[in-house]
Amino acid sequence: MVLGFAMLTVVVTAAITSAVSAVFGGTPTAGCTPTGVGPTDVSGYGPEQLVNAATVVAIGKQMNIPERGWIIALATALQESGLRNLNHGDRDSLGLFQQRPSQGWGTPAQITDPAYAATQFYRHLLAVPGWQQMSINDAAQAVQRSGFPHAYARHEPAAHQFLATVHGSTCTATPTAAWTIPVTGQCTSGFGPRGSENHRGQDIAAPIGTPIVAASNGTVIDSGPARGYGLWVRIEHTNGVITTYGHNNRNLVQPGQEVQAGQPIAEVGNRGESSGPHLHFQIDIGGQALDPVAFYQQQSAPPLCS
Repeated sequence: MVLGFAMLTVVVTAAITSAVSAVFGGTPTAGCTPTGVGPTDVSGYGPEQLVNAATVVAIGKQMNIPERGWIIALATALQESGLRNLNHGDRDSLGLFQQRPSQGWGTPAQITDPAYAATQFYRHLLAVPGWQQMSINDAAQAVQRSGFPHAYARHEPAAHQFLATVHGSTCTATPTAAWTIPVTGQCTSGFGPRGSENHRGQDIAAPIGTPIVAASNGTVIDSGPARGYGLWVRIEHTNGVITTYGHNNRNLVQPGQEVQAGQPIAEVGNRGESSGPHLHFQIDIGGQALDPVAFYQQQSAPPLCS
């Protein structure tokens, strides 16, 4: 069971490794059909678990997660669901990793897509400072915050067995979501009048260092200091849409760089005219700022603010 983000006590300050620069392009919503699964099975487990393990590994590859991360993800899924895509769990926990819609992990439909669930798990693993130096158990617990904090270690041998079988797996499906949520956090100040000014975006509060990802495919048109924003990234998308990501702690992309939806581009910070760590997320078309929450609804994208 995954407890709420509000219960996370680890303050995310570590830099994202350069290995995530070619992260999987988008938040998968149509699933993943893994190929390259080995001909042998894993004793005590069936075809369902084998396919789900292959999906977890395939997503890890596409996100350029180090192999140790695949083992952590497999051990976590073995503990949480027995590597089954469950439609039930404690309270509203669902899927391979027993992620909870009520705590911001996604909609029930998203969480019960193994590709989406694996992507979410890896994103949060990357945000754990020093996760590659942790034990398998402690790294898994840092993401899950389970009531059974020592339960993951016993699944490490089985995770290695699964990996040996599905090591060659790849994901043949491509993501269909055009827009994805730029950061996991709590929506605070919204679009519209704010005191004597007009707030041109949506603020999403999150700890310093939390990964910010590109909301959609596009080209970076600016990355650096900006008055009021401290440090920002601006991306131009199709149809003249420009997204802005402000108050960043650190930028990970350069002007002219092509990025994919879901690719890490920066880290949440508290620079510029900011009263606390958060992302200022702004959407403009033709120089006109739009309400990001309403824009996401119009695009049939995942809710920007749940």
